[in-house]
Amino acid sequence: MQLLYRKQKTILIIEDDQKVALGLAIRVKAAGYEAIMAHDALSGVRAAVKTKPDLVLLDISMPAGNGFIVAERIHRNLSTRIPIIFLTASRHPEFRQKAEELGALAFFEKPYEPAELLRIIGEGLG
Repeated sequence: MQLLYRKQKTILIIEDDQKVALGLAIRVKAAGYEAIMAHDALSGVRAAVKTKPDLVLLDISMPAGNGFIVAERIHRNLSTRIPIIFLTASRHPEFRQKAEELGALAFFEKPYEPAELLRIIGEGLG
């Protein structure tokens, strides 16, 4: 019998609120994914370039740059397109439009439905 090794999918969580980031990490780990965390824009871009995650959960409002700038830098610095799911507490309608323009896999306003987030993550990772 041949065993196939299947690499665990990695999710990079870029979220300045450490409690929210930890909650997301626990949720994605429980769903069978590896979680990496970054807590500001600069460390988020660095982590994406270094680890080349399979998917990014990205807050929009955070120190050292907003999530849209982070997404643009990730896309510019990596040769493969990484699916990005934006998370925000803001209710600005232009945020959703900007996320769509950047090719976001999804856009969630906090509070979000955890089961729906995990469903979209699963779809994004195939």
